[in-house]
Amino acid sequence: MFGSVDQQSEREVGSMALYEYKCSDCTEQFDLMRPMSAADEPAECPECGGAESRRLISNFASVTGASAVSSNPMMDARMASGNASSRGGGCCGGSCCS
Repeated sequence: MFGSVDQQSEREVGSMALYEYKCSDCTEQFDLMRPMSAADEPAECPECGGAESRRLISNFASVTGASAVSSNPMMDARMASGNASSRGGGCCGGSCCS
């Protein structure tokens, strides 16, 4: 019995993610680390205690150095030439820029 509880706990910890929420009452934005299975469940606001909050879509950025190894040789060549968007592709596959 205890083995299955320990295994469940390990799975839950491995499935944790950081989510951003915005309180509907006081508009405070806050982060919660919780299991992925609970991402859309109501989250209590740490500022006002309100139970009505909405999960936000999080933005992130990733920056790599010039020495980073890429698995896309075509993109490496475009980036090295300093001309990534002039051949189509660019930010969106070439449909909005040439």
